[in-house]
Formats: sequence, C-alpha cells, structure tokens
Amino acid sequence: GINAEYGGLSDFLRNSLKIIMPLLDNDSFLTALAKLFESNKSGSVYVTFKTVSHTETRKKAKGQTEEKKPRAQLEEQKCLVRATDGKAGSKKVKISTMLKIKDVNRFQIQYSTLLKAHMDSLQKSHTKKKKLKE
Repeated sequence: GINAEYGGLSDFLRNSLKIIMPLLDNDSFLTALAKLFESNKSGSVYVTFKTVSHTETRKKAKGQTEEKKPRAQLEEQKCLVRATDGKAGSKKVKISTMLKIKDVNRFQIQYSTLLKAHMDSLQKSHTKKKKLKE
C-alpha cells in the first residue's frame, strides 16, 4: 500500500508507476479517488467495476472446443474497481482496488458518500418545459 500521506499521490503515480496500475487497499483507493475528484473539478473521472472470477480452461481430447470449469467458490469471487482521469500520456492517473464479496456493502456505502460529496460541480440541464394548451 501507499503511505497515509496522499498530498503527492498524483505525482507518485505518474512518476513511479507509469506502466503498472497499483492495486491499493479499499480505504486507500477511496482516499486516492477523493484526491482524483478534487484535482479534476472541471474534468472527468472514469470509474469502472468488473467482476473477476477464476476459471480453469481445459481442452477436450480430440475436439478443439474449450470447457470452462469454475474453480472459485462464491466467497472467493472478487470485483476489480478501476479509476482514471482520462488524460492521455504520462499525465494519466490510474488507480485500482480489488473488492472481496464480504467488503462490497461497506465499500458501496463509502463510495456513494464520496460521490455525493463531489457531485457539486455538475451543471443543471437546461430543458424547456412544453406549455400545455388549454
């Protein structure tokens, strides 16, 4: 994990880990995500969730079709959460974490609180209401 000091997180990620996306623990990820939201007030932050399940692939003896057998139990399945600022090149910041099923509820509550706190810069839509003719 990364230290509890996140002041230079963006610089650390840009300079030290350009190729490899670091896997942070859940709390560090949320803290880094808050810093990413703060640094991109006028820009975009992309967050993706992806289910990760471990499977074994076996080829049948004479056929070329593959048979997949689930190797992991439900408790061992995980969710990969990734976030990026969407910038190109060396200025791009990428962070990720791996969620276990038992931690999903706690993470979702903290994540939704974080989203609510940083959605203040959204613009209201300017749709005109049609007048009803009487």
